[in-house]
This record gives sequence, C-alpha cells and structure tokens, in this order.
Amino acid sequence: MNSQRFRMIALLKQKVIRYPQFEIAYQQIQSILELKKFTGISQNLLCIGAAGTGKSTIKKEVEKAYPRKEVVGVPIIPVLTVDTPAIPTVKNIAETMLLAFGDPLAGKGTAENKTVRILSFLEKCRVQLIIFDELQHFIDQGRKNTPYQVADWLKNLVDKANIPTVLMGLERSEQILKVNEQLRRRFNQRIHLKAFDLKDKDDYQTFAGVVFKLQELHDYPMDINIRDSEVLERLHYASNGIIDYIVKVMIGACETALLNGNVSITQESFYEAFKRYIWSDAPDELNPFHDKFTWKSLTQLNMPFHVAGGYSGFNS
Repeated sequence: MNSQRFRMIALLKQKVIRYPQFEIAYQQIQSILELKKFTGISQNLLCIGAAGTGKSTIKKEVEKAYPRKEVVGVPIIPVLTVDTPAIPTVKNIAETMLLAFGDPLAGKGTAENKTVRILSFLEKCRVQLIIFDELQHFIDQGRKNTPYQVADWLKNLVDKANIPTVLMGLERSEQILKVNEQLRRRFNQRIHLKAFDLKDKDDYQTFAGVVFKLQELHDYPMDINIRDSEVLERLHYASNGIIDYIVKVMIGACETALLNGNVSITQESFYEAFKRYIWSDAPDELNPFHDKFTWKSLTQLNMPFHVAGGYSGFNS
C-alpha cells in the first residue's frame, strides 16, 4: 500500500492544476499563436508574476501542446523557449537562442551576426511562437546599460521576425519595457499571475478548490478537516497564496505522513512539511501549523515570502 502511495505522490508532483487564472493565461498565449497561424497577424504578450505563480508551468504546457519534430533532418520548432542567462548580455542571449536551434557555431560571431542567423533559423525551423523566460535577469545581473541594450535588441528582433513573442519573468521584469517606449507598445497585452487573496471571494473559492482538488487526488485519510476555514487560513499563511507552495505543503504533508508511518495526515504532518519544504528554520510561533502560531503573514525580512527591492525570498 505504501509503495502505491509513494508512486501516487511522484505522479502528483508532476500534476498540473489548471485553476482559472492559469487557464486564462494559457489560453491567451495559445490565442496569439493561433491568430498568427490563421491570419498572419503577430501579437505579443508580457507575462509577469511572483515566483511560484505558474509561469514556467504555463511555458512547459504550451511547449507540450506544440511539440518539436524533425522533417528531412530539419528541426521543426513551433514554440521556441529561451531562458535568459544568469548574467545576461545581448550577445549571450543570442547565443542561447542559437543553441536552442542546434547551431554548432552558436558562440561565434558578433551580436549582429548572431541576430542574422537567428532570423534565418526562425524561418527554417518554422517557429510560430517565441517565449523569453527569466527576463528579470536583465534587471538583476545585467550591467547598467544592459536593460537599454536588450530592450532595443528585442524590439528589432520582434519587428524583423514578425513572430508572436511572450516575455516572462518576475514582476520587476516590466522595467525592461519602461526603458523603451517602442518596445512597451509592442507588449501592451499583459498577463499578471498573482497569489490568491483570501479577502477576495473569487480568490478564496479558487484557493479552496485547489486545496480540495489536491486532497482528492491523493485521497490520504486526514485527521483534520481540510474544509474548515481555520485550516484553509493556515494553509494560506503557509503558502502566501502562491500555487507552487500550496502544492508543496499539501503533497509534503502526505509524504511526511507516509515517511513517518502514520495512517492519516495530521496537523503535525503539515507542521513538519512546512519546515521541510518551505522554511526549515521557522520558530514555532511562525509555523502556521503550530498551536503557538501568531497569525502573521510571513513576508518580513528573513521570512520565506519576503520581497524587498523586487527580490523574492528563499525559494525564488
């Protein structure tokens, strides 16, 4: 029985919870791809959100819906995804794109030369959508002039390629658009993935729905009432309303119960899961599943959901 449950947990970790905000974002990205395919009109999107709100999962789901294939030795890449290098320049992001195409000379040439080759590959590989992810690296690690340089380069690439493009990143990524008005106009459609706010009725219902769905999927007996408003509030404090952390806490509690040989999931299971998967050094009064919890948001300095100067906490 336990081996079956461990397999079930492994499958759960790969499960995509398509809650309404996620589905709307996915459909918006898919719609600009389909619009180009049937009308020839290219539209672009900016997709921003805090760490863990689902951006990377959306990217993977779009890639999955339009898989790569090979035709007569030529890679056909409907959706090209590009992860911004940790210490970015226009030259090395161009190199990253060329590597995605399999260019054996990706590291050779100037930025201008690489851009010409990128445009050739985009046509040759029949790219229908480009997704640039982790765009905040241009703000965080780039040199002083990097945002200006990359904004200008992106504008020119988007114009010349005439392919729908999505820029993804943390909320501070929007600064890239603020330095170039022409680029900003090209990305006036926005997707903002946000944490669930329990003060909002719709968000509360969606948050609860995600929790109930996860419980239903693992179907492990529970010693606590997951539908109780206080339990839901504790889960919200433990996750800050962010989908990735909700999944970590819910599946983590199940995994913890299994590892401890418990016949059911208890509040202690959640307490241990929070320490294991969210904040290992949490004192009891700041662990949402301890009786001494002070019912305060964990967003202050040195807490897991702290954001200062646009930087998110431990698990960003």
